[in-house]
Amino acid sequence: MGRPFPLRFELPSPAKCLRVERVDANDYYAEDPMTGINVFGTDMSGHWRLWLMANGDFTLGTFIQLLDNGKVNRVTWHEDGTETVLEIRDETI
Repeated sequence: MGRPFPLRFELPSPAKCLRVERVDANDYYAEDPMTGINVFGTDMSGHWRLWLMANGDFTLGTFIQLLDNGKVNRVTWHEDGTETVLEIRDETI
């Protein structure tokens, strides 16, 4: 049996480069659902971010999130403070 094709990610045009960032579990901040304030959190495993598009300080944009547990997400941070997470699944499993 041959090696499966890699998952395909659409790159927004005109993407010239990808920025890669490592986020350790100890460095993750999350919004507290009760207060709406960003707090230090340990509920997220470490992960890599492959930025596809972002503003100058990387507070808004879209990235591929490669979690240490093997999951892959496409995440977009919006101007209104919301986050869209699309889990990418291999339907052949």
